[in-house]
Amino acid sequence: MKKTLEAYRFYSIFYAPIALLAYTWIWRGNIFKQIRFFRDSLQCNLHVLDLATGDGTLTRAALLKQKTYPKPHLTVLDISPDMLRKAISKLPSDTTVIQGDVMNLPFEANSQPLVTCFGGCNSFPSAEGALQEMYRVLQPGGYVRGSVLLLPKAPWKQRKIHAWIEKGYQSEVIHLEAFVSWLHQAGFTLTSKLRMGDVLLFEGRKG
Repeated sequence: MKKTLEAYRFYSIFYAPIALLAYTWIWRGNIFKQIRFFRDSLQCNLHVLDLATGDGTLTRAALLKQKTYPKPHLTVLDISPDMLRKAISKLPSDTTVIQGDVMNLPFEANSQPLVTCFGGCNSFPSAEGALQEMYRVLQPGGYVRGSVLLLPKAPWKQRKIHAWIEKGYQSEVIHLEAFVSWLHQAGFTLTSKLRMGDVLLFEGRKG
């Protein structure tokens, strides 16, 4: 955790362009499809708990710069104070901003109608444990919607990702089959699964 905080202190300075470059170059993701998938989470509820918000760029683009749905009320959480300082300047003044750990979410069980988490699972100490926490805080019938960066097949990309893990920018390698298994083990019903390149877009429902 200390290594991750130190890494993100530097990463926060250039977060948006570096994250977008890696997303398209390493994982072959389509940011416009991800934004639409993020935005359409508002079909479920207009009260959103967004985890691993980062500097707020993606959250703003998906949930605030749109006309499809009314503006949601946001609660955003990130482990990095440097990221959150940037997010505060990009998100509405009534946004609830929390510096916190996804492995120990500061919310009551069964309290949240909708959780979003786009790209954060790769930086958590344990994506499996984080999914269990998301399940705990979701209301019965609530949803989690997010994205996961899967391990590419190209050896040079794998070497790059392992180097990022060593530096603390990511925490673990995630494979599709393992992630789907973690969702089911946490208690979720997988209601949507879309792969683009080496990015998985997913939605899970709490029964």
